[in-house]
Amino acid sequence: MGGNRETSHSLESYKMKFSEIVGQEVAVNILRKSIENKRSHHAYLFVGPDGVGKRTTAIAFAKGLNCRSSCSDGCDLCDSCKKIENGTHPDVELIGPREGGLTISIDQIRKLQRRVSYKPLEGNRKVYIIDDAASATEEAANCLLKTLEEPPPQVILILITENIYRLLSTVRSRCQLILFRQIPRTLIEKILRDRYEVAPEEARSLAWLSSGSIGRALYYLERETPEFVERLGEIFEREGSIIGDYGSLFQFSSEISRDRESALELLNFLLGDLGREFVEDPSMLKQKKIEIVMETVDLIKRNVNVNLAIDGMLLKLQELFTNYF
Repeated sequence: MGGNRETSHSLESYKMKFSEIVGQEVAVNILRKSIENKRSHHAYLFVGPDGVGKRTTAIAFAKGLNCRSSCSDGCDLCDSCKKIENGTHPDVELIGPREGGLTISIDQIRKLQRRVSYKPLEGNRKVYIIDDAASATEEAANCLLKTLEEPPPQVILILITENIYRLLSTVRSRCQLILFRQIPRTLIEKILRDRYEVAPEEARSLAWLSSGSIGRALYYLERETPEFVERLGEIFEREGSIIGDYGSLFQFSSEISRDRESALELLNFLLGDLGREFVEDPSMLKQKKIEIVMETVDLIKRNVNVNLAIDGMLLKLQELFTNYF
């Protein structure tokens, strides 16, 4: 944010205060109380699925910490709140992989180290939000660790990740963990209808396809090809479950997985379905399925060839079924 923003993320969807964030009441209450009690931790680790409000909550936290009205919710009226929303506040920065890149570099973390040594220019606290923190190179992660070990006063670091285990254990241990959960489907449907004026039927379909992620629901809402959502919905014909129907899933995948993003979308849908089934009826087989799919997602995010990664996943699933039965 400010003139040093290292990521291309748009801030339009982050223009919310704590009271407007839905589905993450536990996380929001912990952060709000830390502001009210003036006992904020020097570093936080926001962990949860993509698109459930981690970045939005981090921005809201930065507003609450620096609000001129001393409002833990952020007043959205003072110069500080407005600057944070617009990405122009000199004491609040959002750092992530550079546009077109896959990793956070050592140079980016070194720049952060130099900037944290300065006192806040306008706010009460300097807030650095490190998006996709697990994408930091090994050098960058070790460099970040030094900052976490000797945190300067008036500085708060917020690390955001989907997978906590991709971070160094020494990094994890120096942060206060804040967990974010999938948002209930009924709540996503309500948000789409009330805030975005989506027709009830479309809101219901998007909520079902979202796998608990409002960000994913909005992504599909903005797509210019509504037939994509309709066709994807066909995969869930069997009473909302695609478990055991990998053939139809990847027949469809072959048509649209011409890029990494499409493949990850499908795998995330699969993970969401497997996760719901596991919660309803836990078993070792279902746990193994989830682990195999998560490993595939991780490989694709690490720039492994998409077709090879999915082929490998299907072979492992086939082997799993053969050994299990």
